[in-house]
Amino acid sequence: MTIDTNWLIGLHIQSWLVPEYVLWIGNALFVIVLLFAARKVEFRKLLDNTPGQHVYFGAMTLLLILWGLKAGISPGLGFHHLGATLFTLMFGWPLAIFGLAIILLASVLLQHNELMVQGVVNQELIGVGLNGCLSIVIPVFVSHAVLRSTQRFLPDNYFIFIFVVAFFGAGAAVAASRLSSIVLLSMVNAYPDAKLIEESLLYTPLFMFPEMFITGMLISIFVVYKQDWVTTFDDERYIIGK
Repeated sequence: MTIDTNWLIGLHIQSWLVPEYVLWIGNALFVIVLLFAARKVEFRKLLDNTPGQHVYFGAMTLLLILWGLKAGISPGLGFHHLGATLFTLMFGWPLAIFGLAIILLASVLLQHNELMVQGVVNQELIGVGLNGCLSIVIPVFVSHAVLRSTQRFLPDNYFIFIFVVAFFGAGAAVAASRLSSIVLLSMVNAYPDAKLIEESLLYTPLFMFPEMFITGMLISIFVVYKQDWVTTFDDERYIIGK
């Protein structure tokens, strides 16, 4: 007997869809990434009472709300706004990893009472690591890879940062995250491949565009009016002398 936890916000894949050993592998990988990211984060600076701190935690709160707006039919095949590219460009990949991880954990713990009623709280907490890898680590690293690739191979230009790094990068992040989930569900035989294609793969381009539009729009606004909010943008590199 399976428990319908498709309403859980923030979760790409419910834990009962995959074998337990896969969940623990996901937890191990997620912890390794968090430890690696922790070496890159200046926690003392983050905890100082600075404008950047307010922006960071404010963005986390807003994204937690957005993660509740989820579309989908079957458990594990739903879509929600990731925000991975936006966080990566605004705060850098290490803080993006930590911020999104806190949002993911909070999205489960905030529903602790409802989960206790259904008896699945421990079960779903075990799946946090796997979902962290799929909906946080993969899209954040893809976003970071797009940023570094453009810095290395393309001219330093404001429009390249907006349309390639922010706009295209957000779409690539969503595609990578969703395709990884589909491959995993197929490998563990959670659903027939035809169902995965019909309910998830075919809808992936449709859900890429909102992520691309929102990310590109917000980054373009921030680099004009609140440039200090986008730590990966350097006006001397992208604007001055162009």
